[in-house]
Amino acid sequence: MILALLSSVMLSHAQASQTVTFASGEWEPYQGEALDAGGPAAKVVSEAFASQGWTVKYQYLPWARGLEETKATGLDGTFLYSYNAERNKDFIYSEPVIELETVVFYWNERPLSWKNPEDLKGKTLGAVVAYEYGFVTEEAGYKLDRVGVPENNYRKLQAGRVDGVMEEIQVGLSLARAVGVADSMSYDPQPIKAVPYHLIVSRAHPQAQAIIDTFNAGLEHLKSTGRLNEILYQ
Repeated sequence: MILALLSSVMLSHAQASQTVTFASGEWEPYQGEALDAGGPAAKVVSEAFASQGWTVKYQYLPWARGLEETKATGLDGTFLYSYNAERNKDFIYSEPVIELETVVFYWNERPLSWKNPEDLKGKTLGAVVAYEYGFVTEEAGYKLDRVGVPENNYRKLQAGRVDGVMEEIQVGLSLARAVGVADSMSYDPQPIKAVPYHLIVSRAHPQAQAIIDTFNAGLEHLKSTGRLNEILYQ
């Protein structure tokens, strides 16, 4: 009886109407300040919470800063992030929002293909600060040239300062178009990472579990009504 009462109180608390503020980075075509409603990922977040009576506000910040402010509970959460064990120490993950593939882009005049992880060692790979690239890590002996502004990776690729750039397929194509080098680039179709992406909340946040539970309930509502696919793949 006591457990049932506690569960009822927790559920009521999770569903109580309130406003939360999330960090969002620039990651077109999925999220970004200039995109309609902040992009499809932000639409999912907004509509999932709205279905539970919550309101979402956004702060558009560089990825590393948004992650740090979320960790320190200055913001209520951030998205989209893939899972890794190190980040899991500080953050709670929602149910998956979308699954995406990260590949290696290369300059057409300097092709880069790989079959085994070892093939990428000895290459300088463009990466973004605070991003995680599966098995490709500095600790494992890979050479990553990290930047704070993702577009700069493609300028470095054009100049020959990196051998390849690691990025999600649609994001990479969007960034290449923004820099004006899309026609000079290709990518190896073999993904270095194919994983789900999530909304995350700091474990130190006093309402961490309530935020995650509310979002998960809203996400399930979007799935059951077909709205999730409509937003992400329209």
